[in-house]
Amino acid sequence: MGKRIVAVGHIVYDIRNYVEEFPEPDHTAVMRMDPKVSGGGSAANVAVNLCKLGFNSGVVGNVGTDRHGKFLLSDLQRFGVDTSQVRVFRGMSGLSVIIIDAHGEVRVVEDFGVADRRRAIDPDYIRESQFLHMSGCAFHLLDAASRVANQSGIPISFDPGRAASRLGERKLAPILKRAEYLIINRKELFAMTGSREESAASDLAKRHNLVCVIKQGGREIIVKTAAADSFTVDPFHVKPVDTLGAGDAFCAGFIAGVNERKSLFESVRFANAVAAAKVLRKGAQSLPSRRFIANKFKV
Repeated sequence: MGKRIVAVGHIVYDIRNYVEEFPEPDHTAVMRMDPKVSGGGSAANVAVNLCKLGFNSGVVGNVGTDRHGKFLLSDLQRFGVDTSQVRVFRGMSGLSVIIIDAHGEVRVVEDFGVADRRRAIDPDYIRESQFLHMSGCAFHLLDAASRVANQSGIPISFDPGRAASRLGERKLAPILKRAEYLIINRKELFAMTGSREESAASDLAKRHNLVCVIKQGGREIIVKTAAADSFTVDPFHVKPVDTLGAGDAFCAGFIAGVNERKSLFESVRFANAVAAAKVLRKGAQSLPSRRFIANKFKV
């Protein structure tokens, strides 16, 4: 399978609750089925999805000494993810309580627990990888991992999510300068730049010499490059069952495309197919097989 693709960020225990509709204030929503539990966290999701797509992956993150931490480690290993760089800290693992309505939309209540606890990153683990993906997590983890990868000539993708985009462009500038690919949605673009406009994404791409990929939740993907090129890629339309983890599935598909030397357009198209396949199933780490994706979406 070649060298490992490394994902840095959160590893979280998901508790999923499926309802017909989200409750209004001071009202109750009745669950459609028993609650479900599974692994989650953006870095863990990307690493699991990459394994399912045929890649060798590892995750750099933290779990707690609670039973959730034991479950998360075991679950990652079951999927084939290398967990040698997962640190176990005394305390509570990251936890997400998730509500999913009948349209597959989600609401999340999260406690990061020990997920952002300060720790060292083994530089050799990064140097020996073929690609680094970073998701939203503590700045010290992003800075340390990206610094080593950049010095070693290893390509970097960065999906800041809600957690890191709030830090703003100025704080994230060193990370952005080292990254080849920035994957964001419009809310994260606004958090980083103060604007939701495409011109803000173009400016990011130019200032930091990267490719900016804007996810739009089922609408076309917008791609901006440092050379001022711009294009869109249409999504695959499906009826979603659960959109939890769709963005992480997109990232995994995009990373797979880039590492298989697909064109930028085809990498985004493949990412769209992977995200569409994921939303057909419940849970953040429920991606169907690559054969299923290829047969259904012809990618």
